[in-house]
Amino acid sequence: MAVRQRAIFGSEITYVVLDRHWRVVKPIEEYLEYLRQEKYSPNTVRAYAKGLALWWSMLEDRSLDWKRVDVQELARFKQRMLNRGTDPTVVKMRPAKPAAYSTVDLALTSVLSFYRYQAIVADIPAARQFYMHINGGTAQARSQYASFLGHIKGGQNRRVIGRRRDPKSPPPFLTPRQISVIKDDAAQFDPVAVQWVGDLRLRLFWTLLEETGLRLAEALLLQHGDWQPGTGATALIDIQPREDQRRRLRVKNQQYRRIYVSDALDNLYGEYLFSLVDLGLDIADSDSVFVNLFRGEFGNPVWPETIYDWIKGFRRRHPLLPAKWTPHWFRHSHATALLLAGVPEHVVQRRLGHSDIQTLMTTYAHVTEDAAMRAAADWKTLADRWRAVE
Repeated sequence: MAVRQRAIFGSEITYVVLDRHWRVVKPIEEYLEYLRQEKYSPNTVRAYAKGLALWWSMLEDRSLDWKRVDVQELARFKQRMLNRGTDPTVVKMRPAKPAAYSTVDLALTSVLSFYRYQAIVADIPAARQFYMHINGGTAQARSQYASFLGHIKGGQNRRVIGRRRDPKSPPPFLTPRQISVIKDDAAQFDPVAVQWVGDLRLRLFWTLLEETGLRLAEALLLQHGDWQPGTGATALIDIQPREDQRRRLRVKNQQYRRIYVSDALDNLYGEYLFSLVDLGLDIADSDSVFVNLFRGEFGNPVWPETIYDWIKGFRRRHPLLPAKWTPHWFRHSHATALLLAGVPEHVVQRRLGHSDIQTLMTTYAHVTEDAAMRAAADWKTLADRWRAVE
């Protein structure tokens, strides 16, 4: 069967698809290279490579030419995905739970995008013949897989295989009290010793996520030059379009934005800087804000795995908190607090970095309508500590 294989070219981590004989599938590789050159997210390349590997496996199992398929094969692929990789004609003694529709839809999207590329960008003869047909050609010129590429018409993507969405649940969040427990577990200030006890770096990390709503990648990609201390003015952070292939981190949409932060967060950052100097680190503007101090190579940027390993230990120490919380819950908590505190939607949109305000309104539509959420915690007190008005 075809497989998706992780590959490293210099410092770049990417993915290729290998057939059953462990050879690179050339048409898929050309398409993936096109995505890389067009600066698609590495996560998108990885997901599309996975979907195309599953598609190629089905073609190999059925001895089909990728250029000679029809809509029936796409329907079979969809059912095979729902059946978790098993041919839909096979009757299982113990049927597994169907795959999530979001997973199936992503695989279908990768396949349809691949064929669109072959028809329009690569301009292969059969695809070109079909594309001419749907834009005014004759029925006799129709290729054998025209029905399969029926979603390409007039520059629009129109699916010929229906899709379903999983029921959309409200995004999970942490209450102010739960956030305090997480921060205090990382580090607390000892008034007797007049110093921080614990991991001040992680205390800063969680406080930063709480107050800014940054994504994990955005926080770990921060450099000291991005943080503008509030020396006579309001402190701020510049989120730069940046990525790190080795750590599999990338600022989403590669968009710049500016976030103003409170004096309390800025002061905490200053204390963290002093602690780094005390440990003997030379700090430059191009250095990562969050670096290894207790594990890994000292002074090197923190990897996401370090954060998740800490969370595992925290869950053992605090079993009563939500068992499956992740750093992204801080982002949802930030948006929830701002909206419940009455901050205008367009301000929240800019702060979170959503390209479209509709994304914000769709994701958090339940927030302002849920009276019980307003009573769950004093969200306004929490949000008033932040500089959210820009």
